[in-house]
Amino acid sequence: MKHLTKVTAGGLAIVAGSLAFNTAVDAKTFVLRMGSGHPSKPVAYVRNMEHHMADYITKRVAAETKHKVRIIHAYAGKIAKVHETLEAVEKGLLDLGGYCVCFESAKLLPLNWDYFTPFTTGDIRKQVAVKRRVMAEHPELYDMLDKKYKQKMIAITGFDNYGLGTKFEWTDVSQLKGKKIIAAGPNLPWVERYGAIPVTTTLPTAYNALQTGVASGFIMFPGVYYGFKFHEPAPYFKIVNLGAQAQTILTMNHNTRKKLPKDVLKIIDDAAKSYEKVATLDSYKSEAIGIAKLKKAGAKVSTLPVVQQTKWAKALKDWPNERAHDLHKGYGINGPLIMEKYMKYMEEAGHKWPYRYQFKQLGS
Repeated sequence: MKHLTKVTAGGLAIVAGSLAFNTAVDAKTFVLRMGSGHPSKPVAYVRNMEHHMADYITKRVAAETKHKVRIIHAYAGKIAKVHETLEAVEKGLLDLGGYCVCFESAKLLPLNWDYFTPFTTGDIRKQVAVKRRVMAEHPELYDMLDKKYKQKMIAITGFDNYGLGTKFEWTDVSQLKGKKIIAAGPNLPWVERYGAIPVTTTLPTAYNALQTGVASGFIMFPGVYYGFKFHEPAPYFKIVNLGAQAQTILTMNHNTRKKLPKDVLKIIDDAAKSYEKVATLDSYKSEAIGIAKLKKAGAKVSTLPVVQQTKWAKALKDWPNERAHDLHKGYGINGPLIMEKYMKYMEEAGHKWPYRYQFKQLGS
């Protein structure tokens, strides 16, 4: 394992620029690389990696074991960009990586299924709880991480409620037709199937796309929208309630897990559970904070009426079923059953869908 090391009484062993690993009983300090393609400060799941997750691990390991852990932080693409983090963990360039599965829709399509039911809950706490419930019943949704990509998912969290920021004012969803709207991978059909022109980019490059006119709108969360100052080129932010998505995961390289002492590994897994709760709550709070900050900064914030949300959702009515069957065709996963369960469990959690998507079950 390249980027995992231990410090002995004899000092730090470094071989040809790589960090050597040794399982000698006198090992005292393990160095782990943790990173993400997104920056830390404006993004809840990353800042809680840098602070809560890292602090939890280093303090507990020092207090409860004979070992120590030092974290090398690598955010904002220092080691891997947003669409490279899965591969970085797989190859061992990162020991722990946080990333949005939306940028891995080819490799991790099964983990994107909640994207396929827009206008879901805007409460990321409920979203994580329901997604965890479905995943507990269907581990085939994420087992490719272990089987194919040499990493274990140790936490899942996400972003707050998707809204739409634009350079222009609008009141009816029909006014989006023909407009260039930025979206991320699996949610491109949200705008495309209503007649808008989808534009693919990432958070680090979206500001320039809006500023230069490459796009005139951005499907994004209010907290992040403010954090990246997207309201400067696109000052109209609409609360459209496309929903929160539990799509950011934290994974750990298999070889790293095998080589760490059991007591250290247990603390890391405990840290991941704590991180999941803290980062999810942080993300939930960031919606209201983001909206308040957008208003204070002079952005024009408004809410799309439910009748308009229903109009938008109805325009997408066939797409969820298509994507559900894509999961079966491409991965052998019963997508229609899983997505029907998801909608049902979300209703049980108190969510009222503006439009109830229907799924043709396998064999029917």
